[in-house]
Amino acid sequence: LHHILSPVCDASYTRPEPVARCHPGTRLEVIAEIEKWIKDSDDCPILWLNGPAGSGKSAISQTIAEHYAAQQQVAAIFFFFRGAGQRSQIQHLIPTLAYQVFIFSPAAESTLRDILRKEPNLHEQALYHQLVKLLIKPIQATQLESSKIIIIIDALDECNDKKLISQFIVALSTICNTLNGRLPFKLFLTSRVEQHIQEQFNQLIKQSVVKYLSLQSIDATTDIQLYLKSELSSLYERKFRIMQNIPGPWPSEEHLDRLSRNAAGSFIIASTLVKFIDKEKGHPNDNLQEALDMTDGLDPVYHQVITTAYQENKTLRNKELHILDRVLAVIGLASKPLSVTAISVLVEREACHIVSMLFGLQAILLIPEKDDDEPIRLFHTSFRDYLCSEQHSKELCINMQQNHAMLAIRCLQLV
Repeated sequence: LHHILSPVCDASYTRPEPVARCHPGTRLEVIAEIEKWIKDSDDCPILWLNGPAGSGKSAISQTIAEHYAAQQQVAAIFFFFRGAGQRSQIQHLIPTLAYQVFIFSPAAESTLRDILRKEPNLHEQALYHQLVKLLIKPIQATQLESSKIIIIIDALDECNDKKLISQFIVALSTICNTLNGRLPFKLFLTSRVEQHIQEQFNQLIKQSVVKYLSLQSIDATTDIQLYLKSELSSLYERKFRIMQNIPGPWPSEEHLDRLSRNAAGSFIIASTLVKFIDKEKGHPNDNLQEALDMTDGLDPVYHQVITTAYQENKTLRNKELHILDRVLAVIGLASKPLSVTAISVLVEREACHIVSMLFGLQAILLIPEKDDDEPIRLFHTSFRDYLCSEQHSKELCINMQQNHAMLAIRCLQLV
């Protein structure tokens, strides 16, 4: 079954860190609403949680997944992630979920085996047929209550094919109509509110098949203040040697309030501000003063971090290493996360030099600590959007045409 279905191994809640999850004591209202929906077997079979980028949808999905996996109620999970190879391709969604269902229940296993013996290429069929034969029928065979089986699909908007995601939602609608508005499991979906997704869900909402939950309607200010206070208080204690002359409590209530307003309801902005304040370069209190003036979302954070890294890169005596712009172009344009080794080959510089110049970007990138063959990961896909949008990054914007050409020529040379 593993050979036939070829599941994506890093798309579940057990995927490698960094993994966003709800900070203790935050998002209690949203989590309570989701738990109520799961327990109520008469409620809609599908819950659609939506919100803007960085509002914490994936953290909520991860928290729900970990909680219910511990109770053996989570049958399958898929976290989409744009620019992450197979995790951004819907062709791998249902086969991956089906393989997880096979592991979840022996009763589902025998049904799945029988179906795939008859149709070994089923995972190449239309999404409707995949859903019915690889998920619906095997789960029906378990004869468990729908509230005891949860499937989570996070970040539908991160899929690289809008048309196929629309077809997937249409297939769900067709199946729900066939089964009188019921599914043999609870399906928890998250996404941004994007037109191609909203249009398809509107019909399902009218049919009372989908429960609609919007993060925009829930004030996250108190939760963000709690998160900021906890993280920065921990920083103050960890770095007491250099913070001992800064009077506590640090930050002050006034500064916490300003930081939470700067975050504007976005947990990704709040967490990026914390990483910026905690960065290796500069004193945390000086970094805090800069963060207090970052009032336009993530753009000023990205701008400050990249500009500083550029300045440091230009001070290197070896001018052949003044290539941070090329390294950022590779990170921004690559179809999946590349390792330090791969980037060093593409830009024709030693891996140690690549690591050295990327250390200044640790507030916005996860740099592997030891293994150069591990991929460099984005904390959030908004960084790639920033690099590729002149409206956001202005003079730091990647020259798309020039850098695509550079990468294509280099790949041909390697071939």
